[in-house]
Amino acid sequence: MKKLPNFKALINYYSTEKGGLVSPVSTGFRATFLFPFELQTYIGAQTFEEEELIFPGDSVSVDVTLINAELFLDKLYTGMDFEISDNTGTIGNGIIVAVYS
Repeated sequence: MKKLPNFKALINYYSTEKGGLVSPVSTGFRATFLFPFELQTYIGAQTFEEEELIFPGDSVSVDVTLINAELFLDKLYTGMDFEISDNTGTIGNGIIVAVYS
């Protein structure tokens, strides 16, 4: 069974020069999400609706499904900001524009 997205966000992926993505990513890309005032990080699967490939430096609207975050989902709200990272460091930031129930 496919999980439904938890929220829609506007994400700004940093350029390679600023320590961001090195190569393009596509739907299904997973990164670590860090929210303010939350010590735990969460893995988020991203679904890109408008673009097939996302390149370093792009800003896009993304549906995000957080994995193993059931206890945290009630804390999400529109306007909440976050950072995303991978094993190389912080690769972007974003803001939640809609929370799905």
